[in-house]
Amino acid sequence: MTAMSTPEQAMRTPVVEVRRTGQRMAWALWIVVSTVGAAIGAIVAWEMQSLVVQGAAAEQRLVGSAATLLSALILAGGQWLVLRHYRFDAFWWVPATIAGNFVAAAIVVPGVINLALGRGVSPVNANSAVVFGAVALATGGFVVGTAQALVLRTTAGNLAWIWIPATILGGALAGAVTTALSPTLFQAVVDHGLPIVVLLGVASAVGALIRSVCQAPILARILR
Repeated sequence: MTAMSTPEQAMRTPVVEVRRTGQRMAWALWIVVSTVGAAIGAIVAWEMQSLVVQGAAAEQRLVGSAATLLSALILAGGQWLVLRHYRFDAFWWVPATIAGNFVAAAIVVPGVINLALGRGVSPVNANSAVVFGAVALATGGFVVGTAQALVLRTTAGNLAWIWIPATILGGALAGAVTTALSPTLFQAVVDHGLPIVVLLGVASAVGALIRSVCQAPILARILR
């Protein structure tokens, strides 16, 4: 004869199951929203820049900066909606993410690339190109991850600092994988007569998928 459960035990198990289900849902939402947002952002940015491909250099730089800001806004806006869905206080998430992406794209990553080129690292060589992509996006991940961690820290405390290495790791893996896949993706686009924007969208989606998978476990701990 089995022992009868107490009222406390009967209430406790469903809470654990709901919490685990909620964490899995948070993982899924974060990954899907980040992947789709990055792809849409990349496509929109490409379309904006294609409008001034024949324009003056100053005009191209201006539109390029606006495209970077808009693509970051699309991605950050979707992520903010996920955080708000779980009642997480992330008021500064969007501006912090936009600022981090802009600084990374305009200053930090180009600086790292120039440093690598100055040391004789060639992005043309297949092997060094993978390292090139990994280092560039890992550096960008450090900048963006730090900006986002400062926002998360207001609610999550010191646990938020784990967000930085997770974002760096995601950036490094995303850079390596997308760089390695780029020739194959480009050939597929050419063979099927697809516009180049498809390549950018797929590459951005793959990169965002990898980054968000690295971030998701940390997010689940923060939202718990």
